[in-house]
Parts: sequence; C-alpha cells; structure tokens
Amino acid sequence: MITLKVLFVLCSVHPLVNGVGFRGFTFKGLEEPELLTKDANKNIVEGWITQPLDHFNHRDNRTWSMRYKENSGFLKKNGPILIMIGGEWEITNGFLQGGLMYELGVKYHGLMYYTEHRFYGQSRPTKDISTQNLQYLNADQALADLAYFIETKKKEKNLEKSIVIVVGGSYAGNMAAWARLKYPHLIQGALASSAPVRAKADFYEYFEVVTDALSKYSKNCVESIKTAFASVEELLAIRTGSHKLKLLFKLCHVPDVRSPNDLGYFMNMLSEIFAGVVQYNKIENSETGIAALCNKMTAKHLGSPLQRLARIFSNQEKCNDVSYNNFLKTYREVSWDSPAATSIMRQWYHQTCMEYGYYQTTNSNKSIFGKLFPLNYFINLCTDLYGDYYNKKILDSHVRRTNIMYGGKLPDLRNVIFTNGNSDPWHPLSVLQDLNAFSPAIVINGSSHCRDIYSDVATDPDNLKAARAKIRKIIGKWISS
Repeated sequence: MITLKVLFVLCSVHPLVNGVGFRGFTFKGLEEPELLTKDANKNIVEGWITQPLDHFNHRDNRTWSMRYKENSGFLKKNGPILIMIGGEWEITNGFLQGGLMYELGVKYHGLMYYTEHRFYGQSRPTKDISTQNLQYLNADQALADLAYFIETKKKEKNLEKSIVIVVGGSYAGNMAAWARLKYPHLIQGALASSAPVRAKADFYEYFEVVTDALSKYSKNCVESIKTAFASVEELLAIRTGSHKLKLLFKLCHVPDVRSPNDLGYFMNMLSEIFAGVVQYNKIENSETGIAALCNKMTAKHLGSPLQRLARIFSNQEKCNDVSYNNFLKTYREVSWDSPAATSIMRQWYHQTCMEYGYYQTTNSNKSIFGKLFPLNYFINLCTDLYGDYYNKKILDSHVRRTNIMYGGKLPDLRNVIFTNGNSDPWHPLSVLQDLNAFSPAIVINGSSHCRDIYSDVATDPDNLKAARAKIRKIIGKWISS
C-alpha cells in the first residue's frame, strides 16, 4: 500500500490491521518528519491551481481545483524548485519544514512545493467517487497535473531558468521517476524512494520478503507464525472451529467458512499485522517493530502460537469485524464524506485494479501465512467494489499497459536515483541495479520503506546515513551544474 510517490513521498506510517492491498484499509497518511527549525511554519502558505479534469480530451473543458502548499522562505534568484507531490493521502506542512527535501531546499535556496494528488485529501475533481468518476484517477492524469503545475509556477514566479527536482517514495516514487521520463523538459532530476515501478498482478514476493525479514531476527518467530496460521486454517476446516476462532480472536461474527472471500478477508487482516510492522519497522523505546512483534510471537508464557496471534490481533476493547460483506458495504460508498473516501482506500484500490495489481498473495510455496488469499480473492474484490467488468485477463492487460507506458524496471532514464531498503517488502518491484552512470540504484542493507527521505536521527544506522549523504551529493551536483 504507499507515496509516491516533485518530492513525492509516500512512505511512512502506522502498522496496518484490517487491511487489503498496498497499505491496508486503515492507512492514515505519512509519518511526519521532525521539524528542523522552530518557526518553519511561518513561511508556508496554501494555494489552489485550476487543472483540466481530462488532460487528454480537448473536447472536455471541465476543470477542478488542485490544492498545494508552498514554502518560499529560503528562495533566492534562480534557485531550484523542489516539489513534493502528495500520493494517496491528504497533504500537510510536514515535508516543507523537515526531511531530506527541506534540507536541500534550505541549503540551495530553493522554492519548495507540496502538491496534492487528484482524488485525495481536499483535491476533489468530481462530485463523488463513483466508478464512473474514478476513470479520471490514474498515473497519466496525475503526471499531467504535475506538468501543468510546474509550467504555471515557473512562469508565475519568473523562474523559467530554475532547475526542477522531484522526489517521492513508494507510489509517489513511481510518479517521481515517471515524471522525469514523460516530462524531461520540465523536470531535471528525481529521487524515487522505495518505488515499485514494475506493475505486477500477483505480487507473492511481498510476503516472501516479510518472512525473510522476520527470519533474520528470529527463526523461531517465523515458525511460530507459520504454526499459528496453520492452526487457524485447521480450525476453519472443522465443524466447530469457526466458533472457537470467534471467541479466541474476539470477532463480531462467526466467519463464514463457505465463503472464500470471508476467509480471505480474515486471513489477510491477520497477515497485515506482520506486513505493516516489517514494511516500516519503526524504532520505539529502543526496540524495532520486528523485535517487539517477534518477542510476543515467541513468548511461551502467552500460550500456544495460535493464542499469541489472537492476543496480538485482538488487543482492543471492541470486537473485530471480519465480515467481507460489511467491508464491501463500507467501501462501496461514493460520497466524499464517507469512510470509503476519507480513508482514501476506495480511490487507491481502484488504481490497483486499473493500473498496478500489486496484490500481496499467498501464492508462494514459501508462504507462512496460509493459502487463503490467492490472486482470485483480490480480483473478486475489484469486481465487488467497482463493477462486473474486472477479471484476470483485464487486470493482466492493465498491468501490461502500465509497464509498456512507463518501462517497468528498465525505464530509459537519466538523473533519477532509485533507493530501496532490502528489508522493505516492496523492493522486488523496484530498480535495484544502476540503470546507467546517471541513474544509480542505492540498496540500503536492513532498511525499510522510504526511510531515506527523512533527516538523520541518532537511532539511524550508519549505512542509512551514508545513503542520504550520497543522495544529497548527487542532487547537489544536479542543482549546481
């Protein structure tokens, strides 16, 4: 699931539970960078820019207002323009007052922007998010929004000679790289952090990396997880097992064992506990997220592996709703005020159905998370949320188009830095080897999703700090050349 992906960052965030897909259906947004100056907010202003609804149909003259934020407090004549474009979240002031882009903006006296992606946050191009209207939510249109924004602001600010640098992480990392690919006359360099630029329908490798990251901390942890998930599947296969699971996991309803979608939804929710922790692996109280989770999964005093999993999953007062039909009811809502829209997941999941796939399945023979959410589960979800014109053939054609249009893992690019942590489950879909002398790939051993786009902190390992130093040096040369 994130962010872009232009300083376009998606990364972050909070462990996801109750989720499906790129970042789970409880994604809350970016982790805010630490403020680098006390009065950073004073230079930030909010603005709106008019954009065409459809950049590629000149008979359609409808427009909408895209929100952005600007920090011009450090700008000097002909300074660079650094743009952070929001991904599937609502923009804040965060990356205009802290993080790697902000450091560069201050050092090189640049003009900094943070733009909001169409259909997310307050940037609402249509009256609702019906399937009909979501046809205008895609990478082609969002990249054109960026191009129009850059051209407009360069003229408005009399900065036609200024170099433009874009940066992004996750989906926004894709957008950063693709913006440089499609509009090289407007964008001179890009940082694509944790960018899964290769679209793939059956992304079974995701959970292979999750497993590998957990195994590096504790093989006993992996064995406990595998045993726990096997125990859940065994209970689902016997007559009274689903009732036992309802009590053990504090479920609101007994899982419908006759429904593959109900079972897939439940098991996917369980698996995303581990996916979210590994993907971000934050350090809290001097302990990584992986360590904290594995220590619970291997604590024998907490009972069997199944009981440990249940304890982690149901650590809340209210019951857990694992009804697939209730889930559909929530995310079929099309109003901008609905949870489907404000959570951003109706919009994002539509993008996966139409462009990327990215479905984190259990189709690997190495799966420790059971076998109950294969690719068909996610394809059925596309159909059930958006209409009956989705199937594997159509999904494959959409994924193929994305890779043809944007180059997959071998785009013809210069002046793009691809950064990845090898503990990040998304890195198998990114560029892991230098494309050429001008587009290096930086793989950070042990690092997680998008950590390079933040500023150095004391708990960061030396290799992460070294990666950021290399990024600063390369972008500095682009700006100074």
